[in-house]
Amino acid sequence: MHLDVVVKPNCPSCDEARRLAREAGERFPDLRVRVIELDGRAPAPASVVATPTYLLDGRVVSLGNPGVEQLARAIRSRRR
Repeated sequence: MHLDVVVKPNCPSCDEARRLAREAGERFPDLRVRVIELDGRAPAPASVVATPTYLLDGRVVSLGNPGVEQLARAIRSRRR
């Protein structure tokens, strides 16, 4: 299972998204976490319309920052 967190520079909410990505990786050691920085060099994934966006196994689970427990619930529900 993998979590992609899509962020971009100068995004006011993206620092929190980076922090949540680190926390998810610490809380779920078997979860592969990747922060995707949209810097204009590569296109955004097709399902990303805003930053931050959280994708769990390629599926959008949150536009904007979820609460820590909301993100944890989404991860646990995909594990089943």
